[in-house]
Amino acid sequence: MRIFPHLICPTAIALFSLAALAPAQSPTPSAGSTVGTPPARARAGNPDSNPNPNRPVSPEVSADRRITFRLQAPSAINVRLLGDFTGEKLAMTKNDQGIWSYTTESLPAGYYQYWYEMDGLVMPDPVNTHVRPASAVYKSQVDIPGEGTAWMDFRDVPHGVLSEHLYLNKENATARRVVVYTPPGYGTSGKNYPVIYLLHGNADFERGWTQAGRANLIMDNLIADGKAVPAIIVMPFGHDVSGASGKLPELRALRATLGYTPPAPRTPASASAPGAAPAAGRGGFPADAGASFMEKDLLGLVIPLVEKEYRVLKGREHRAIFGYSMGGIQGMTIGLNHPELFSYVAGMSGYAREAGVSKALSDTAKANQEFKLVWIGCGTADATAYNGGVNMHRIFTEKGLRHEWVESPGYRHDYQVWRIYLRDLAPRLFRE
Repeated sequence: MRIFPHLICPTAIALFSLAALAPAQSPTPSAGSTVGTPPARARAGNPDSNPNPNRPVSPEVSADRRITFRLQAPSAINVRLLGDFTGEKLAMTKNDQGIWSYTTESLPAGYYQYWYEMDGLVMPDPVNTHVRPASAVYKSQVDIPGEGTAWMDFRDVPHGVLSEHLYLNKENATARRVVVYTPPGYGTSGKNYPVIYLLHGNADFERGWTQAGRANLIMDNLIADGKAVPAIIVMPFGHDVSGASGKLPELRALRATLGYTPPAPRTPASASAPGAAPAAGRGGFPADAGASFMEKDLLGLVIPLVEKEYRVLKGREHRAIFGYSMGGIQGMTIGLNHPELFSYVAGMSGYAREAGVSKALSDTAKANQEFKLVWIGCGTADATAYNGGVNMHRIFTEKGLRHEWVESPGYRHDYQVWRIYLRDLAPRLFRE
């Protein structure tokens, strides 16, 4: 087990350079300069200076919260910017030095993710080392704290601790990791704590909720403000195997050591039909969103590990299971099928299939007594999940399952809304 304060939770990340694409260029702009103007030399200890004057500053945030993104790629034909601050692909323009750039309008204070699409290649910003890797995504981040963000900022309050545990799933011979947040004071209080099992979405991984979702800081602030009952948060890996190609040799070696032969991929009969989606690949999105695998991994390995290693309050009234997107499907499926284990169930932009929760829907009078909270929510601009949420709300209503349905106007399928949902849900837990 490795324990570290979440202020300094390093992740070793392999970064790449566009040096092969970009021949030597004239000096490029520093913070506050105009494209094409030679930058001032970096000054030691000055965070606003350019530490490498031979490459462009990106991203650069102005006083009015406009962000300028730059990419040095003189041979590129077409470069577009994508991010969770826009629902569009934004065309960047190239200057005579081969630097592509785009400046946003003034944005609300917040924490954003972005990436580039260069001649079809999807990539993070190569000069911004504030990145967000995961199982099958690799994005850059830019932080703009300000008015309205105090609930998720790093603040001068007591902080919890993030711990990582490695364990072996013998069923599919994979090395897995679960991240555990313990609230401020856990180490000295001697108390037992309730637990939130917090699941991630497709292509994400177990560090996503802290690297991009800021779950630990959100919980720190809620506890400091007296708004939430101190709780442990458990964030497991939600795929059967990683989607990262660089992990495959390790996976194969482990399986060979254990004498494990993976089953042949199954192709659904409908996959050959015109317009059918391809079968889920490595780290992909199976029909049940991996709920069957995740159920066995969570109930058989993760929960026993947590209840062995940590002082937890046992019993259904002390457990919640939440998730976003794929994790919402998994969490609602697992939670609603196990009222003996969970009292609070929430799906953020992701919901159980009707057939997957037939146990709860077959006797909603009983389910209404067993669950203290069944919650589903989605952004109205979420092209991925909004219609599914409306449909799940309709089914629950027709069947008589007591629940809450929240529509968030203008929000899409990203952490901008999932952070808000965690902030709003956590204070409602474990009050009785």
